[in-house]
Amino acid sequence: MSDAQTTTYLDRLLELFEEKLKRFRLSLTLLLIGTTAFFFLIFFPYMTLLGNRENCRVNQQSCTKLEKNKLDERFSEVTTNWGKIPISTAEVTVLFPLGVAFGFVNVVTQLPGLMRLRRAITQQVKALNNNMDVTIIAPLLIDPKQSAIDQISGGIVLILPFLVFLFSVNMILIRLETLRNKLPYIQNVRFYHSIYLLSALMATYSLVKLGYSFLQENRFEKNNQSDHPPI
Repeated sequence: MSDAQTTTYLDRLLELFEEKLKRFRLSLTLLLIGTTAFFFLIFFPYMTLLGNRENCRVNQQSCTKLEKNKLDERFSEVTTNWGKIPISTAEVTVLFPLGVAFGFVNVVTQLPGLMRLRRAITQQVKALNNNMDVTIIAPLLIDPKQSAIDQISGGIVLILPFLVFLFSVNMILIRLETLRNKLPYIQNVRFYHSIYLLSALMATYSLVKLGYSFLQENRFEKNNQSDHPPI
């Protein structure tokens, strides 16, 4: 392949990388904002409310204020052009961890593709005998060429939704009997255990694949550096 062809191919790779990077950043941003906002505005307050109600009943105390709370009708009272939303806060709460898990899998599965593109870009830059810093033109959230602090920071940002997922599932399972009574339908306990377990396995599998891709990228960067020893 001539230098002109290599340059053209490199330009195409960079355009594709930039397009996929924008998609990844948008997906990650929406996931982080959506997860954080829903968790603190709806999920955690509602689960705390259910816990307080249960404590009142156990202690045989008056729970009038707790029994009549706007959180119960926060979603069903929302009206659109097609009418009211036919879903309760309890239903949305149950579905929340599933949404986080699927969003997390969608984000994580995009990173290996970006890493493969980065390797291709590095190879093309190498073919042109160019000393260009690839980390500038093709950055990664978790980059083997970054410092350990930057890698840890990127890892924390990426893993945060997964931690929220685990914490949310734990809270739901603790209050599952109370929460089930708030649903318009009551599924078997095994149903909830199964869907949350399946979601956790999907998220964990995507993390394992990402870890393997990161090791490959790290190995590639080390081999690339050995081919170009510092002057």
